[in-house]
Amino acid sequence: MNELLRALADHDRDREAPAAVEMRLRAAFRKKYQRRAWPYVTAFALATAAAIMLSVNIKPKPQTMEIAVVPPPVVTVPVANPAPRKVVHRKPRPVEVVTEFYPLMDVPPPFERGELLRVSLPAAAMRNVGLPVSEDRLTEMVQADVLVGEEGLARAIRFVRFER
Repeated sequence: MNELLRALADHDRDREAPAAVEMRLRAAFRKKYQRRAWPYVTAFALATAAAIMLSVNIKPKPQTMEIAVVPPPVVTVPVANPAPRKVVHRKPRPVEVVTEFYPLMDVPPPFERGELLRVSLPAAAMRNVGLPVSEDRLTEMVQADVLVGEEGLARAIRFVRFER
């Protein structure tokens, strides 16, 4: 391949421009492209400097962990006799007593989620699930927890009373 290119160059030697024309052409080329080369050279130099600075700053710093040993706390107990405390008789808090849950639907759909709501109802509601209530107490209000499904239907109920 090199031999063919040399043969072609020898064949076209008489077609080449004179040496003076070639020198003027090269000078014009250098003059034109030397002016435009400085932004590229400057950009290359800045990029190289930035890369060197970044590579120097990226090195991870070794991390150390210090563990401080703290002495156990000193507990002091007062020796003096404190003033006698007054005995306060507090009323016992009422204890919540609940019944079992009674279903409110004959065939309830499957239950996944819901809420438990505390409501006040007439005691007559206890008769609806089969609990005995005397006639003179049907209008009294009782506490109940109602289990409401995510669809908004009441599914079950239990009744609540408080004992001391």
